[in-house]
Amino acid sequence: MTRGLDLADIQGNIVRPYGRFGFPFARHFFFHIGTPAAGRKFVEQIRHRVTTAERWRDTDSGTTEDSPPRPKVTINIGFCHQGLIALALPTETLSGLPEEFVDGMEKRWSILGDIGDSAPGKWDPIWCDSHSTPEKRIHIWVSLNAQIEANGQPVAELAALTQWLYDIAGNSGGVIPLSGHRGPSGDFQDSAALMQTLPDGRCVPTSQIFFGFTDGIADPVFADQYDPKDEPDEVVGGGKLESGDEGWSPLATGEFILGHANEAQELPPTPQPWSLMRNGTFMVYRKVHQNVASFSEYVLSQASLLKQVGGAASREEAEDTIRAKMVGRWPNGIPLIAAPTWTDAQALGAQWKDIPAIQLKRTGERTDAAKARLADYEKLVTDIRYRDDVSGAKCPVSAHIRRANPRDALDPFFGVSGKSPGSALTNRRRIMRRGLPYGGSSPCDNTSEHGVIFMALCASLFRQFEFIQQQWIQYGSSFNLGNDTDPVIGLHREGAKFVVPADPDKADAPFICANMPQFVETRGGEYFFIPSLTALREIAQGSVDPT
Repeated sequence: MTRGLDLADIQGNIVRPYGRFGFPFARHFFFHIGTPAAGRKFVEQIRHRVTTAERWRDTDSGTTEDSPPRPKVTINIGFCHQGLIALALPTETLSGLPEEFVDGMEKRWSILGDIGDSAPGKWDPIWCDSHSTPEKRIHIWVSLNAQIEANGQPVAELAALTQWLYDIAGNSGGVIPLSGHRGPSGDFQDSAALMQTLPDGRCVPTSQIFFGFTDGIADPVFADQYDPKDEPDEVVGGGKLESGDEGWSPLATGEFILGHANEAQELPPTPQPWSLMRNGTFMVYRKVHQNVASFSEYVLSQASLLKQVGGAASREEAEDTIRAKMVGRWPNGIPLIAAPTWTDAQALGAQWKDIPAIQLKRTGERTDAAKARLADYEKLVTDIRYRDDVSGAKCPVSAHIRRANPRDALDPFFGVSGKSPGSALTNRRRIMRRGLPYGGSSPCDNTSEHGVIFMALCASLFRQFEFIQQQWIQYGSSFNLGNDTDPVIGLHREGAKFVVPADPDKADAPFICANMPQFVETRGGEYFFIPSLTALREIAQGSVDPT
């Protein structure tokens, strides 16, 4: 039972991170609308099968026999601004949409840092064609997220629904599937969790990415996202910090779902009709290539230097330390705040050595004791605050996770003795991350197709995603870091560096990782609007009426 959200009206990928719920495969399709009538016919076919945010009776708490079962494959849909134009939405409605959404990602290149090898002119052909050729312009995004078979392959329903999408596009009279993705299939963009083979032969997904660390920890949690019984556990590390050390509470729903109050207790401006935007959200879709060879070689070079200056006793310690300081977590996900040194991380890892085996068990196979143990571990890796690490001696101020989500570190009382800062200045900048790696088995070079399909959901592209990308990732002024950018995903110009601070209570010097190469490159992307089921019906019926 929920307190305030109409889950049956909200698309499921907004509320639920599919990867955590047994859907380690994703397939993304992009379509061009030839005529408004064809587009509406296509949407009408899709909307009846769209996966909503309703609780699944065999997975979630607070369900009944009438709740839907967990699907084998989820289906979700969104539209870029050009797509809404192609669907012939009223001009009055279109003119009221946010400026950044109207512009689209390509035109926001200077804000996002998409220059050099990340410039729009170097993106995958499907995106370049969309920018240059009207009849190949991207209008619709559709994603399929699939469960896994024991052999590590997606369920057969994924192929069946892929064919179904092509069939309804072919029968629409004008909706055209677009191709031009770099990789195994140019017709669609596949992505999938990296897999691990167990002794019994089963293949199971992991949370690792190609750079060798655990990803997807501590996503935001907003009010009514989870059943009230589960919310107290889920909100730890993912919600907002109340000042005065009162713990964690969920973020305002309106930070992520339109038509609901946000952290400022405001309903953001919205075009008419109100029903079009309510229960929808905006999505950032970015294909991010990872230069794995450059990252690995750079870590090795810096680890060698760290060992030479006495900052590590072994090569393994030095490599793990460099990675951890750049990211903010050790490769297994344990945060530096909990284990500042390699020795601390080894000791803590030994205390929790049973966790990997528990994580690999199916949910129904876990005992109550195992569930409690796992819950305690998840609290360890998510319940992070920086109030006791003002200098960054434990977790560098420029570490990736500290820049992407500063938590309490931007509170006016941060570092003030006797004060327990909250996270008010950070709460208005949160994004929900979705997405999975793409590119198959772990690569060892820069040239093969591998990286992450990064997806972010938020109510304001400008205030949330673009602010983080520009101000926190690409600039350092918010953290008194000058021109230093994010060490993992930032734009690294000539001479780029990353500083590992020394303990201010000791006489040690900081360790400086100098001349950082570029580790990631944008290969395509766009901003999409993810409508509610009500809005999808209005779009399909051509009944969007602003009067």
